[in-house]
Amino acid sequence: MTLLVENVRVLYGFSRGTQATLSVAQPMLGLLLAGGASPGRMVLVALASFAAYFAVFAVNDLIDWNIDQQRFSNLREFDGYDIDSAGVRHPLAQGRLSLPVAASWVASLGAVSLVLAAMISWVCVALFVAAGVLEAVYCKLARVTPYKTLLTGVMVALGGCVGWFAVTDAVNDPLLWLFALWLAAWEIGGRNIVNDLADVDEDKHLGVRTVPTVYGRRRSGLVSAVGLLVTFAASVGMVLEALPVVGLLGAVGTLAAGGYALVWPAQRLLRCSEPPTALDVFNRASLYPLVVLGFALLGLPVHALTGL
Repeated sequence: MTLLVENVRVLYGFSRGTQATLSVAQPMLGLLLAGGASPGRMVLVALASFAAYFAVFAVNDLIDWNIDQQRFSNLREFDGYDIDSAGVRHPLAQGRLSLPVAASWVASLGAVSLVLAAMISWVCVALFVAAGVLEAVYCKLARVTPYKTLLTGVMVALGGCVGWFAVTDAVNDPLLWLFALWLAAWEIGGRNIVNDLADVDEDKHLGVRTVPTVYGRRRSGLVSAVGLLVTFAASVGMVLEALPVVGLLGAVGTLAAGGYALVWPAQRLLRCSEPPTALDVFNRASLYPLVVLGFALLGLPVHALTGL
């Protein structure tokens, strides 16, 4: 039993299970904004998304395993909870997971996600494949350019749009583009740059080119803050467009969550862009889409019963 629990912890850490699970909220929110679907279709989207995100996050560790091996010789000095490291951090690099098992895990999850996506829509298959390719390219650019952060924004937006295209093929709806912008800006400002800012000392030692290692902490904090504020602005447009779906409660809840997870952290980063602050912003922002999904789900029955 102990061995089983340890193996689960290792695979969970390899796929960054907490972050992968939280990410499922993104396509589920896309599905809701597109008008919702039958319970069976919602379950199918959720299962496909779970498999896809667990695979994509594992791809990062699979491709970067040699860099991560070097990372353990120069870990950051400050303490702080990192939502990205729940389970075992970089188990492949630590030798707690073999390369064949790691590759099989990624391949199996990827196959499951594509089969389930094919049952939904060919567009969903294409979006999952594109997101996986962008993740691989992102990893290969680790020591090449800091502008790879833009790829993560596109990648996350594509993954979230799986939920939208599980319901409709409409591409000319302003709500879709606001949703995509919201996700891309949130990923760049709320997760990618601040996560790199938390790891800036490790990345400098490894020669990894990120926005913080190339442009410094202060500029990185400014760019991240701008991304967070763009995310909040996109959320305002998004809830106004989606008001007939999520109702007043969903809209107000989304804006309140944005103030807490986006606006206030942006102000903190402008005052202090040190790694501990960045890690706290990252943890807070990681929960944001799930909270927005929760408010949207609460708003549905209230809107249906009261019209608010």
